[in-house]
Amino acid sequence: MNPETEKTLTFFGKMTANLTHEVKNVLAIIQESAGLMEDITAICPLAEEKYQEKFNHSMATIKQQLHRGIDLTTQFNRFAHTPDRSSAELDLVDTVGQFCLLTGRFARLKHISLTAGDPDPANEKIRLTTNPVQFYMALFFSLESCLSALTSNTEIRVIPQKRGGQSPAIEFACTGEQIPPAGEFFQQLQAAEAWGELGDVIDPLAGKVECDTNDLRFWLIF
Repeated sequence: MNPETEKTLTFFGKMTANLTHEVKNVLAIIQESAGLMEDITAICPLAEEKYQEKFNHSMATIKQQLHRGIDLTTQFNRFAHTPDRSSAELDLVDTVGQFCLLTGRFARLKHISLTAGDPDPANEKIRLTTNPVQFYMALFFSLESCLSALTSNTEIRVIPQKRGGQSPAIEFACTGEQIPPAGEFFQQLQAAEAWGELGDVIDPLAGKVECDTNDLRFWLIF
């Protein structure tokens, strides 16, 4: 197996394992909420009326988690089809939203918030024709690099935009009260194994990485 194939399979393995954990969490919460409702109804025949507020809360939780589970599996199904074509036109706003939904758990494990930032209204339609798998891997290695350099209670915002008003780009902006100094952040960022892997996947996409050393953010520019 050549190194590029092995790297791609490792990436898909991480994403698949991540989704299975997410779905297991969804099912566990549903099971816990349903179990609570069963326990309450077993207390007495009037339990449903007496504990109506608890029932309503449990039902709301179940519905919320069902919607979350449906969103996760729907988006992962779309993601699983990325190898179908070696080149495709991507809507970067939609793609970034999907990416953040599917990878949010990686950030939550470190108590870091991951959000898809809103693009400038003038740049709402940002499209890029590229290799979908390599593009997602570039996003993933960027995220892993950020996570290696940040502490808890910080935030990563992934923002699709047009750099210089023309070139499609993805900004990774890091903020928070416990944010490290810019020099320390970029030193740790560039020492991360994922940062080297980012360079390996972005070059074939004719892309580049541009850093703002005065702030904690960088861009993937295509």
